[in-house]
Amino acid sequence: MRNGLLLALAGLFFTTVACGRAHQLDAGVFAADESGEAFVIIGSTETFLKKTTDSSANLASGSEKCEIPAGKTIILQGQPEYEGNHMYVKTADLLPGCGFHNGYIFRGHISKSSLKNLFSANMRAFLDVIAFAEGTGDRYDYIFSHATFSSFAGHPRRLICSGGYCSDAAGRYQIKSTTWDDVRREVGLTNFSPESQDRAAVQLIKWRGGYDDVERIDGPNTFSTALYTVRLEWASLPHSPYGQPIKSVGQLWEKFKQYKQRY
Repeated sequence: MRNGLLLALAGLFFTTVACGRAHQLDAGVFAADESGEAFVIIGSTETFLKKTTDSSANLASGSEKCEIPAGKTIILQGQPEYEGNHMYVKTADLLPGCGFHNGYIFRGHISKSSLKNLFSANMRAFLDVIAFAEGTGDRYDYIFSHATFSSFAGHPRRLICSGGYCSDAAGRYQIKSTTWDDVRREVGLTNFSPESQDRAAVQLIKWRGGYDDVERIDGPNTFSTALYTVRLEWASLPHSPYGQPIKSVGQLWEKFKQYKQRY
């Protein structure tokens, strides 16, 4: 968990109307891939494109929900929107047996998006290392002590006390609300989506002077330098002065090498 400042996002937002509701569209979050298309990849669990955010068990196949196999890459028309713990999308092509393009996908079933192209492999692996140290892994919906929240519309602002500490830190990078507010005002942030959290973490690394250090990582020594540069941002990192449990440089270096192979 970070002890002090933390993060936010940059990107322009517009409002569109779909399914009778207003949605905020983040025009700065999703970059196109090499083919110029925005996309999402469904993770290891099959899921559904749904006309509403209701449980899929209550929806009719074909007209109200369409099955999406595990591992499926879905090309989108434009960029996704967020509503609670769902992502609202418009698919470029109809899914097999599906009668509609627009719908909701449960955010927890999406493993990747075209946002991946916004950052270098070094930076993405470094973000993964921070999340590992913070104990959040690939989860963006954790609050301090591993409670969860369901809406990415804004910081959840829930103060929780556990293990002798009290904090409202939230998200993959354990952002405190006071830090979020500072960065939100500075950068013009409008939601707490997973993509927002990633972009904000990179901005915090920049503010600590660690961006170039991360980009230069080519071995354990340069990796250790990058960790040291951002040690005041995340209390779980080596050399952090906050008195909370920390991970070792050696352990995190092994994780960095493992994570970088993803990219």
